[in-house]
Amino acid sequence: MKLEDLRGRLMAVDKKFKEMYEGLERNKIKSIIYDKMGKPVSLKKLSGYEIENITEKRGIVGVDGSINSYGGIYPHYISLIQSMAKSTLPKEEDIILQDVYVPLFEDEDGQAEDELKRRARMSKLELQAASFAMESFSSKVIFMDGSLMHYGIDCPSEWKKFKEKAISTGKIIIGITEEVKTKDIAEILKTELNLNDSILYDREVLFGILNEGEMLEFRRDLKSKKSESGIKSCYVRLSEDPQVAGLDFIEEQYVEALKYADLIYTLTPEKGRGIPLWLDIVDKEVKVTDEMVKSLVESTISREIREMLLNPKRSKRG
Repeated sequence: MKLEDLRGRLMAVDKKFKEMYEGLERNKIKSIIYDKMGKPVSLKKLSGYEIENITEKRGIVGVDGSINSYGGIYPHYISLIQSMAKSTLPKEEDIILQDVYVPLFEDEDGQAEDELKRRARMSKLELQAASFAMESFSSKVIFMDGSLMHYGIDCPSEWKKFKEKAISTGKIIIGITEEVKTKDIAEILKTELNLNDSILYDREVLFGILNEGEMLEFRRDLKSKKSESGIKSCYVRLSEDPQVAGLDFIEEQYVEALKYADLIYTLTPEKGRGIPLWLDIVDKEVKVTDEMVKSLVESTISREIREMLLNPKRSKRG
């Protein structure tokens, strides 16, 4: 296989990336962020006694979801969806919810709409697991894997009810995002640095800006899409990895929820990927693997139906 053309094209991509970000001088970025957006707060590692004190010996809960599919391209596939709420207290049994999504049973709205439906089904299942956790688990704090913002987009009515329940029961909800996708800081920096033709996201402008154990708490008057949706957020560097993570809070819980930032930092391995270990554990346990999907579908869906509706021709290649 000839690779020289591909290498040349990739080298051109590398050059273009460097040109895009050559105006991002770190010291200048840091100065603008701290002057106009917020100040860094130093977090600390808690002792065992302090962890027991802040959790009131009631543990913590992690919630995550997973989705995987069997079959070909839209609409000829089946998706298996799973969500989990898991407490750090061994006596509290895991909450596991499952669902099956079949595009052929849905209204034919096209592939883009289908993707939104799939995502909404998983978001609803995650909120259900977290809601059951509020009732069944003693923990006062629930860590959600990912931004809280997407629940309001994927399933707004379910998110509204869930948020009201969290506020009324005093259960603190914190979304922890390892892949920051917002543009709030980037848009301000583009104006300040005259980079209006550049496509920037917060993840690249914040890369290496915060020291390990620092959290960027925004000024209260700073407007963003999240704040307009009733969500307050911070950026934080929780490990040696120079990439920041995001923390999302329900606005009404913000002041009290910030008290858990030290706990989140304490529970994150120094050499890890930058999120608390407990969420990593939940992520692994809730995962719907390829093997699981294949085994379940092939043991329950008849061969004739699989061949007629689900098996793509490419799977039959020698």
